[in-house]
Amino acid sequence: MSRNRAAEVALLLVLGLVTGLAGAQQKRETNVDALRPTGPVTVTADRAEWEQNGAMVYTGNVLLSSDTLKLKGDRLELRQLAGGQFTASVTGNPARLDHPGLKEKNGQAGPPVSAEARTLNYDSRSSMVDILGNAHLTRGKDQIDGDNIGYDAAARRIKAAGGQGGQVKIVIQPPPKASSGASPGAPKAPPPPAVDEGAQP
Repeated sequence: MSRNRAAEVALLLVLGLVTGLAGAQQKRETNVDALRPTGPVTVTADRAEWEQNGAMVYTGNVLLSSDTLKLKGDRLELRQLAGGQFTASVTGNPARLDHPGLKEKNGQAGPPVSAEARTLNYDSRSSMVDILGNAHLTRGKDQIDGDNIGYDAAARRIKAAGGQGGQVKIVIQPPPKASSGASPGAPKAPPPPAVDEGAQP
């Protein structure tokens, strides 16, 4: 094979690899976008007030809900951004997050995620929820406790930090024991949550 022909083959291989990686990245982003909470956002509360800085402040039995994500608490500060995006800061004793399980390809529901803390900060642009102050999160039957927990609602990824020398506590339940009468097609237990310990959300 001539040197020019070898160079052409190498270039084609590199271009094929780059195209494949780009396709895989696009597929991953598409999958993440499919998980992102969308649709109209509804807020209910006992009282609402428009502040001079452009934020809407809701107090008393606050509930912010989209198609899948729900945030509850005593006080909500909501800021509307360009393109229908928004940020929401919910405080409570405690404030609570609920994110139901996803329907998977086998027809089974993925594990739901719920969390409690003093403050929940949600940014619709990134789908990130910062769970701050005595944070407790459950994913299915697994539990995570820490001072700060970051939850990516689109990718369903969790980051936890103990804060001020504290530690993160993670309790992962063992999979259920297979009984002799279990059918071969019985659903398997969900994998443990992906957690980056010690990472600041």
